[in-house]
Amino acid sequence: MLTVNNNTRVVSSPHVVSAPVPYLAVPATGVSTHTLTLEDVWRRLLRQKWTLLLTALSILLLTAYFTWTATPSYRASATIQIEKEGVQVVNFGTVTSASPDMGEQDPFFRTQYEQLKSRKLAERVIADLDLRTRLFERPEKFNVLTSIKVIIKGFIGAWLPAKQNTDDGKAPDYAQQFSEKLYIEPIEKTHLVKVFYESSDPVLSADIVNALINAFIKENISSQSETDTYAKEFLEQELEKARQRLTLQEAKLIEYAKQNGILEVNNSQSSQERKLDELYSALGAAERARIQAESQMIQGGRHGNVREVLNNPVVEGIKQNLNTLEAEYQEKLKLFKPAFPDMQRLQQQIQEVRSQLQKEVGGLKQSLQAEYAAAKKLEDDLRSQLDAYKGELVDLRDRSIEYNALKREVETSRDLYDGLLQRMKEVNVASNVTSSNIRVVDAAAPDDNVFRPKKALNLILGGLVGLMLGIGAALLRETLNQGVASVGELQALSGLPVLGTIPHVRHLSESNLALATVRDAGSLLAESYRVMTANLRFVLPGGNSPRVTLITSVNPAEGKSTSAVNIALSQAQQGLKVLLIDADLRRPSVHVKLGLPNARGLSNYLNGEVDIASVTHPSREMKGLYLILAGTLMADPVRMVSSPAMAQLLNLATKHFDSVIIDGPPTAGFADAIYLSSMAEATVIVADEDRINRKRLLTVIEQLQRVKQNIVGFLMVKSQEEVTDYRYYDRYHTRIPSQPTAKPAKGKRKGLNLAPVI
Repeated sequence: MLTVNNNTRVVSSPHVVSAPVPYLAVPATGVSTHTLTLEDVWRRLLRQKWTLLLTALSILLLTAYFTWTATPSYRASATIQIEKEGVQVVNFGTVTSASPDMGEQDPFFRTQYEQLKSRKLAERVIADLDLRTRLFERPEKFNVLTSIKVIIKGFIGAWLPAKQNTDDGKAPDYAQQFSEKLYIEPIEKTHLVKVFYESSDPVLSADIVNALINAFIKENISSQSETDTYAKEFLEQELEKARQRLTLQEAKLIEYAKQNGILEVNNSQSSQERKLDELYSALGAAERARIQAESQMIQGGRHGNVREVLNNPVVEGIKQNLNTLEAEYQEKLKLFKPAFPDMQRLQQQIQEVRSQLQKEVGGLKQSLQAEYAAAKKLEDDLRSQLDAYKGELVDLRDRSIEYNALKREVETSRDLYDGLLQRMKEVNVASNVTSSNIRVVDAAAPDDNVFRPKKALNLILGGLVGLMLGIGAALLRETLNQGVASVGELQALSGLPVLGTIPHVRHLSESNLALATVRDAGSLLAESYRVMTANLRFVLPGGNSPRVTLITSVNPAEGKSTSAVNIALSQAQQGLKVLLIDADLRRPSVHVKLGLPNARGLSNYLNGEVDIASVTHPSREMKGLYLILAGTLMADPVRMVSSPAMAQLLNLATKHFDSVIIDGPPTAGFADAIYLSSMAEATVIVADEDRINRKRLLTVIEQLQRVKQNIVGFLMVKSQEEVTDYRYYDRYHTRIPSQPTAKPAKGKRKGLNLAPVI
């Protein structure tokens, strides 16, 4: 985890406009995480721009070369229409029936497409057009792509085992080569199909497409003819079998009828059933008549008032006469007595009428008995006749069971024979009608436009592929070199702030770079060092300025000496008294950058040869800046910088100077910087953006942190990043002539001035 000191300070100096810079400590356990942004990716690509450009350009040139040297190919196309059924000349006799249309995924149409690409059709077209000579065995033009293919094939064949390399003597598969250049494209939501073929000859491509379609149509008609022929042969065989079966079953039926005395009459069974129904109906009617007659006879015998008696007109007349006489007798009985002659005469008439009535009723009863006897006899006769007829029917049906079974077999065989005969006639008629379900809509014609290669498209694709490969190669190389792409990534990686970013400046000498702060004070480079100086002034906790600052780097030649000189000059410009010490005793360079002799310096003082006053010189470039160069003795740099004399020098310098800048040696592989860092209050690591190595950087930080927790941040040099503070610098800045000297600030301590100006 990163540890952050919240003691931040806003810069209030009139010379600096900067955000607060926190003081961060580096974890000793590992690398902090960093989210890769698009800006980081862009900077990585800029760092590897030559890799990206060379890769993209190479792919583009290879694409252009192969495109312009490749053999051009031409594509011919034709359109056909495929239906499930051909033209229906007759609507009977079809051997196959069309299934419902299921759309684009219909198995029928997919089957037709596969048949167009079948090996059988390919071999027929190859033979008809002699494509073996005209297309497949024609010598190819030499080009690099063909040579590469031959070389790769030979190389692979040489490394393959013997068992896998046994197809060298096998004849080439021309049908397979033909199918590779054939394309079938169904047109969506229609029954139309486009057929394409691609070859190096436009006329030959058109001939191949037309020949393929003609062969497909002939194959389809031939397939239908074969189906019709097979159907006729099959029907003939089945018809002969049905005829023989029918003849045999009819003979059996006739023989059985003769043996059992069965006479075949049309609708005989229906007649027998009607006769039986009539007998049952007559018997029922006789039973009802008998029951009715019996009922009337019984009622007449008991009561004498049966229906025939009541409804007889003679009886009715006698009854009415009797009723009249009896009424008259009763009426006169009210006036006369029964012995009265008239009453006796009426009584005698009543007796005569009653005798007459009884005589008439008795005759009717005899008539009812006679009717009952006749109805009873009719019922008995019908019942006897019905029983006899039922016996005949039972006997006839027993004898007709086998006969009916034989008869049904004959009828079934006759129906089958008639159906096959009718189907045979229909197939004979339909087979003579030849119609195809395939129709040519547009025949193929030669097309002089080159189909392949498409030069513009290939160049575009080559450029895109080259760009993608270039980006991949650039990012891969950037990842493998363990570099850092941006300031933010460096801060996230190390946990330390970047105190300043120095832009990459070209075409300047070492002396001009080292003195840019005074020689070109209005430049972006000088302003960058002033921002760095301002941030360094408030970098310690509490906003304090370090009295002794070590400027070091991870690797040699990263710009630490140039940066140390410019930082010292910038501090001197602010009115501070600054001492710049060149403590890089292995490879000193401050005197070279400032154009000064290096006869005596720090090494001579540490070795005890001279005193401190003799090696301290004021700078002629800026008032308030003093220099201690490296000197000439560099036999044991570690012993010198770790000696008590070095510590005494720094203690004495802090009493006379506001700031002491130490230009130390690189940290990686040397112990000098570790000792110097332990004596300094702040350590600044100068990092070249193009040379940062993640692992080495973290190792250096860990080594320095073990000795003293005084690493305050980085100074990024040769940065390609556009810093927001500098983006509009030239727009708002008015250049003025640089002032090589600056007056010291009031109230500051005077520095050492022990030697004349060089």
